Amino acid sequence: PISFIRHPLPPPTMATSPNYENKPHKAGWIDTSVCESVLDEPLNFLVAVDGSEESMTAFDYVLEDMMKRDRSTHLDVLHVYDEAKDYLPPHLRKDYIHAVVQSRLIASVPTERYTLTWQKKQRPAGEQICQHVAETSANFVCMGFRGRKGAKDARMLTSNVYEVLKHAMCSLVIFKDRSVQMLPLQRPTKFVVSVSLNKASTKAFLDALKLSKPGDEIHVVYAKGIVEDENPDRLVELRDKYCKFFTGLFEGQSDVFHRFHDRLTEFHILSQQIGENIPQTIAGYADSINADFLVVGTNALRVERGKEPLGSVSMHICMEARCNLVIASWVDISHRTYVEHVRHASCAGA
Repeated sequence: PISFIRHPLPPPTMATSPNYENKPHKAGWIDTSVCESVLDEPLNFLVAVDGSEESMTAFDYVLEDMMKRDRSTHLDVLHVYDEAKDYLPPHLRKDYIHAVVQSRLIASVPTERYTLTWQKKQRPAGEQICQHVAETSANFVCMGFRGRKGAKDARMLTSNVYEVLKHAMCSLVIFKDRSVQMLPLQRPTKFVVSVSLNKASTKAFLDALKLSKPGDEIHVVYAKGIVEDENPDRLVELRDKYCKFFTGLFEGQSDVFHRFHDRLTEFHILSQQIGENIPQTIAGYADSINADFLVVGTNALRVERGKEPLGSVSMHICMEARCNLVIASWVDISHRTYVEHVRHASCAGA
């Protein structure tokens, strides 16, 4: 299950466990204990619905796929409504959306596994969603790419999605699929994970694992630019890292990692072609395998440092991709802090 595109690099060093604590400063290594905590915490989804096709597809995905895999998974459905918009068509009105969502949930899962939250709009909807995330400790927020109004530019995020990406401090799943028929409900899911030498992309790989089911494909890719300096050691280190990860899933001693042994994992080094940029190279690969999700990572503290919530390359990848997106949020903290604050809060929210 470990596949590599042919590339003039020395063979990777194999290991029987993804234990890389002796290299904390290289290749975006995250302590093994933190990786295990990320993978082991319960899944808590917040799905923001507004009646749009993409947001209802997000709801369908969580209900028909994620909720049926693990009884510890919890779903919170949030709708922010505006009383002044009484001109909306029936399928976009709060009572209709509530009736549809509630009937589907009642027919599918026990009441203790889900929550319905309908909030009157008091401020921009994106801000209310972020506040709700903070109160419920969701680790994944699911939203539609275009929203009810639709994006003025198909290559731009809507204001609500951007607000959540900027302030929610959790991973964001953005749906571009517009119907349940497009979802990988009765077939293996294909994830493409864009990685580099940073911890945020490591978290992207962990999120792909966490969202995957047995038999799913996870393609880890690194795009090498045309003018990128040749640095075999750098590429070997990156490839070696994921080779250790993959081997740890199949042969390692960690029970947490071994739960994911039945995923099909690959690592590829992509070469940028003349006439295309790096985001197009990565999005093109996702298209070539008919990927369902393209996954990128971001450091959740970027905004506090005065930066955009997502780096320019990752943002352009999201805009170029035609499939659904996962933007993995990473906060660089110690294992003890993670367990005491992040994981504890997620478990409490469930």
